[in-house]
Parts: sequence; C-alpha cells; structure tokens
Amino acid sequence: METIDELTPDMRRWLVTSQGSTHLWDLDAFTYERRPGPHSPSGSFDHDEQPHRITRVHSWPKVGGQSFVFYDDLHNPWEVEQFRHSSVITRIERLDDSSPSPAPGAGR
Repeated sequence: METIDELTPDMRRWLVTSQGSTHLWDLDAFTYERRPGPHSPSGSFDHDEQPHRITRVHSWPKVGGQSFVFYDDLHNPWEVEQFRHSSVITRIERLDDSSPSPAPGAGR
C-alpha cells in the first residue's frame, strides 16, 4: 500500500493513523471521518465513524504532526461547525479508489 508523509488538498482517499485513532479523509467527496481505537487517549466523540462534509482545514495531516479539520454539524449544518484536532500522526496510506472504505478498526 502506498504511504506518504503529508496530505494535500489535491489527493484522493487516505487513511490517516494517529496515536489512538484512524481518520478517513475522502477528498473526492471532501469528507472526514474519525474512528477511535480501543486505546484512544481522548475516547469517543459524538458522531464518530460517520463521514462529515469538510468546511475547512487548518492543518493538513502530516506524519509526526497533527491535523486540524472543521466540518458541518450533522444536525445543524447551516449554523454549527464542529472540529477535530488529531493526536500525533504515525502513518498516512492511500486507499484504493475501487475498494470500499476500510471497516472501523482497520489499520490500527
């Protein structure tokens, strides 16, 4: 599987692994999804494992760094914006465009 050190906006579908979670960045659909692992330091959040429409990215994922993404709230997308700040990123791997999204827990 292809791995990279940094994600940029012109890329496609990527699985980003941080210290305790995985994050699916689908830049074709411009969505973000957090999947907490069993040992995630921050635990679970509302609406984990659901794709969210990205509204802006403050920090793109980079191995050894952190990501900071803003997205629409599922219940009130016109008035509320949510965000996620990842823990330190350890791996970024390309997802095959023809394959389905990995199941929650995959890649950890």
